[in-house]
Amino acid sequence: MTTTEQQVLIDDLDATGEQCKTVLNRLKSKNDIEEFDELVLNLQELVTKRQNLLNALIADDSFVQRDYLQRQLELTLSLEVKAKLVLNSLHSEIHLGKKNQRQVNVYKSIDSDR
Repeated sequence: MTTTEQQVLIDDLDATGEQCKTVLNRLKSKNDIEEFDELVLNLQELVTKRQNLLNALIADDSFVQRDYLQRQLELTLSLEVKAKLVLNSLHSEIHLGKKNQRQVNVYKSIDSDR
C-alpha cells in the first residue's frame, strides 16, 4: 500500500516520464536548430526532475513496489536509447552540413580561379 506522499511522487514521476517521451519524439522530427536547443534544455530539466523524484521514492524505506521500480528502470533504458538515436542523428546532420560546406567552398575556389 502506498502513502499519499508516495502516490504524489508516483504520479509526478509518471507525468515526467511521459513528458520526456514527448520531448524526445519532438527532437527526432525537428530541423530548426533554435527549437532543437530549447527542446534539449527542456529534456535536461525533465531528466533531472525525474532523477530527483526517483531518488526521493527510493529513499523511502516503506516503498516496496519492486515492479514499479522495474518499469521505471525499463523506461530509463528506453529513454536512453531514444536520446542516443537523436544524438547520432544530429551528429550525422552536422557532419553532412560540414561536408556540404566544404564542397561549396571548393566550387567557390574553382569559380574564383577562372
